[in-house]
Amino acid sequence: MNKNQRGFSVYTVISIIAFLLLVFVLTLPQFFNLDKKEKATQCVHNMKIIYKAVDNYMKDRKEDFNGDTVDLIRTGYMKKTYECPEDGPGDKYIIEGHYDTGKIIVKCPHEEEFPSHRLPPSFK
Repeated sequence: MNKNQRGFSVYTVISIIAFLLLVFVLTLPQFFNLDKKEKATQCVHNMKIIYKAVDNYMKDRKEDFNGDTVDLIRTGYMKKTYECPEDGPGDKYIIEGHYDTGKIIVKCPHEEEFPSHRLPPSFK
């Protein structure tokens, strides 16, 4: 292509299309809140694992559970600790287990702010 010619080369058009496509792909999760849905799903999954660990703890030991995930790891009912993925490290779940009633409470520390971070009633 001569320097005096006006217009775009094929490479310029392809570069512009590729750039616009890249911007679209990077902003797509923000438009559909995919990241928030993924974090809520991960939080509920974590709470289900903790719920099952507390249930096993109470059945085996025939006593209430008052503690956190570190206690479940120490006693061998879980292999690793779980935290809410919403705000980062240190977001520990609220855990209670009452042996006599069989009631187990596992709550996200951000439940007030993010209502989707709750165990479904059908799970309990």
